[in-house]
This record gives sequence, structure tokens and C-alpha cells, in this order.
Amino acid sequence: MKRCTCVLMLLACGVRAETVLLTHDAHGKLLKQAPAVLRIGGRALVPREAFFGAAAGTLLDERGRMHPVLWITGEDADAGVVEVYVGAQAPKGPDVSSGWTKHVKMVDHEADSRVMKEAGGFGAISRLNCGGAKDSGSGPLFDEHGLLAGWHATKVVDGQVLAFGMPLSRFEEMSRRHLSVAEWNARHDAAQESSYQTGIGHLWADDFDGALYYFSRATQAEPGNARAWYHLGFAEGKNGHGKAKIASYRKAVELDPKFAPAHYYLGFSLLLSGDRDGAVEEYEKLRDMDSPWAVRLRLFLDAAHVDVLEKKGKGTARAQRVI
Repeated sequence: MKRCTCVLMLLACGVRAETVLLTHDAHGKLLKQAPAVLRIGGRALVPREAFFGAAAGTLLDERGRMHPVLWITGEDADAGVVEVYVGAQAPKGPDVSSGWTKHVKMVDHEADSRVMKEAGGFGAISRLNCGGAKDSGSGPLFDEHGLLAGWHATKVVDGQVLAFGMPLSRFEEMSRRHLSVAEWNARHDAAQESSYQTGIGHLWADDFDGALYYFSRATQAEPGNARAWYHLGFAEGKNGHGKAKIASYRKAVELDPKFAPAHYYLGFSLLLSGDRDGAVEEYEKLRDMDSPWAVRLRLFLDAAHVDVLEKKGKGTARAQRVI
């Protein structure tokens, strides 16, 4: 009853201009209202932070129809995105843009995008110039034609709120799961992962000293978090700590043997350190997982193999390829 009253009040006040997510506690009290976007197949992308402390969630589409969140089906912790399933009866949502555009629009204001770059091996990211956004959080991004272009997230770096944009392709390989809202909440603690999220902001802002500091704290707060060890390894590498980098990547794959990016960066780091056999082992693990990261690592292995053969000279017998 309380939930319906909250929804009716939002509609009466004209608060909802787009599809929104409403989350509630175990007593039906409204916790968060956040922007969301529906996708084909009854799924939606919603802000991850809106689910902390929640027992249930409801999507309110542009026509005022309510769609209870049935399951949480995917997550990108770094980007602050959760994918939810609300049922096949839900509309498909906006059409998808053909590509990333320089000028994008958030729910409440516009922004310009800088050049896309790879951010720590977890997909492309762009810095957004949106006039000094003061609010933290995340939400969908649209192009000038109103087509869905991606997602934005804000991070606090040294007291400054910075906005970042990501294309939808980033979420095609997000970690998949099948949890109720209550089950998801039982596995997450916003306070415990504070250092991790702060580290992500410093990593995206190319402040690798700050990233190293916060990811070191994150691995102490959550020693079982493979992603924290992975990012720590990346930050160690950017700070010239080769042995520590490899040790952190090893810890990441130990905690999560199916963590493909960590296997790739571990293999690449081993190759650079001269341990080609170790790099081949990581390649074979990626190949067994049928991961696209295997192709990337093999390219470097092949290039290094040819370089070694050329250095041996014409009179030296050619070594047999390992892969």
C-alpha cells in the first residue's frame, strides 16, 4: 500500500519524465528514485547504488506502468550498472544509437564527450564535460536524436566530482548472475567497497598513485575481491612495480579462475618479464575458456616468438612453435 502511494504521488507531482527505478526497504518505504532504461527482452539497466539497502525494486515506464524487478541478472560494479529482469510484458525501450557520439545527453542535462580510451582492461570509457556535475550516481546516456548511446557514471576524485561515459558495448560481457534484490544486497556492502569505488575514480582519471593507494586499501577491506586485486595489479604496473603487479594478477586469478582479463594481463606481464612459458600457460587457460582475450594474448606471443627467432640469426635452427 505504501509503495502504490509513493508511485501515485510521484505521478501527481510530475516527477517522472523518463523511465525510473524506485527501490524500497523491507517495510515498503521508498529509498531511492533513479533514472533507468528498458532494453529488449524485459531487461533494464539501472543504477547499482540505488539497490543498497533495498528489499525490492519497481520500474515505472514512460506511460506510468509499473514493472516489479523480478531478478538481478547482470552487474558492472565499476560502471555502477545493474541489469534487471522485469518481465517480457515490459516495452523494449529506446532504440540504440549506431555509435558513440561526441555530444550526449543525460536525463537532466547535456554533456560533451572526450576521446574514448581503454580503462584498465574493462572496456572503453570517455571523460564527460557536463559543466561540473555536483551529484554522484549513474544513468543512461542518449545521443542528439534521443537514441540510447551508453551509460554515465560519476566518481569523486580528491573532492571533485568527475563524470565518465561508456558505450553499451561495455556491458555485453558484464558478469552474469541470477539473484533476487534481497540476495544481491546480502552480498554487497556500500561502506566496505568505498575504497574500491574511490580507486576506480582515480584509475579513470589517470591518477595511478591515487589508484594504487585506494586499491591497496580495497584489498585489505575485501581480500576476497578478485577485481580489487586485478585493479591493484594494473596500478602497480603503471607505477613501475613489476613484481608486485604480477603477484596481484596471480592473486586475482587464484580467487577467480574464470577471470579472463586477469589471466590476459598476467600472461602479458609474464611475457614482458621474459617468462614465455608462464605466458603460454595463461594463454592455454584463456583458450580453454573460449575467451576472446586468448586471441589478444596469442598475437603478442607470436610476435615475441618471431622476434626471438630473428635475433638468433640465419644459421640457427628455428624453434618449434609452442602454440
